[in-house]
Amino acid sequence: MAPQAKSESEIAIPPATSAMMALQTEKPRKFEDSDLSGWIRTESAVNGLQSTDLQPWYIRISYDRYDEDGDNVDSGTYEEFWAGPNKYKRTYEGDNFKQTDYATEKGLFRRGDQRWPTPAELQVRSEVIDPFYYAATLHGFRTRSVEQSFSGYTFQCVVLENQLAISGLTQYCFEPSGHALRYTRGSGWNQTVYNRILSFQGRNIAQDVDVTDGGKPYLKLRVERIETLSNVNNADFAPPTDAVQIGGRISGVRPTPINNVFPSWPAAVRGQHISIEVEFVIGTDGRVIEARATSGPTEGRKACEDAVRKSLFAPYLVLGKPVEVESKYICRYD
Repeated sequence: MAPQAKSESEIAIPPATSAMMALQTEKPRKFEDSDLSGWIRTESAVNGLQSTDLQPWYIRISYDRYDEDGDNVDSGTYEEFWAGPNKYKRTYEGDNFKQTDYATEKGLFRRGDQRWPTPAELQVRSEVIDPFYYAATLHGFRTRSVEQSFSGYTFQCVVLENQLAISGLTQYCFEPSGHALRYTRGSGWNQTVYNRILSFQGRNIAQDVDVTDGGKPYLKLRVERIETLSNVNNADFAPPTDAVQIGGRISGVRPTPINNVFPSWPAAVRGQHISIEVEFVIGTDGRVIEARATSGPTEGRKACEDAVRKSLFAPYLVLGKPVEVESKYICRYD
């Protein structure tokens, strides 16, 4: 069962539109610049469960998801039994999504819904188990330290900025007395508050996680149970006969762009409002190997296809191995 909570202090964060305004005037504390990947490795070693050096574990998370009007649109649970990078069982049991993935030495097998989890469904897992998932998608950024005050508490925060030293809104805030992650400002208008921190196998785990989007409730996560597995039963990780093996080229996932190239539009489309959809395939090295426009004005299709072909993405990994991915992109000229 869950160990005793390490910190019971609850913090509240103002909406994104106001929480970020003071960042540019914050006086940075003295520190040595560090590269993003090195910083992520350091903090991931003490926050979350995204590590290969842990003893086998089990976690159960309940979740509620809300729309922009504040209505609860989905509720459920996420469970994971983990015994290694290629030995786990992950189960979503929600109102609109029921799926179990079995990772084995022979590959990944899926029972139930065969679609890939949506970004919101993936976030249910990541916010607790891999809280630096968003920072890991950024490239060419460095870290800068500032102090931020929320609800009467002062936290040590790290701001991510690009190579031009133009500060972005992405930041991660920690307790001043340690490395426990308490707040993040990430993708879009997402803000996340981590409360009821407990120590589990030397890691900081938040039992209550609240995500807002533009200041409105988006996700509420509660860790109902977390424990070390003293005995690992191999039968618990074996896929049933009706599970489908995941293989070959996949679709329905969101690739992570490293370098987006914008179209060089021909004179024929200037002054128009056009939209062109391109279906494309990303190779195992992250480069686009196929691109074909499927809609939109003929005179603008080649420009959009060429731009997509020159774009670069992070290779998509399934059990640590890169796979080809089918995706779609819409080019717009307004």
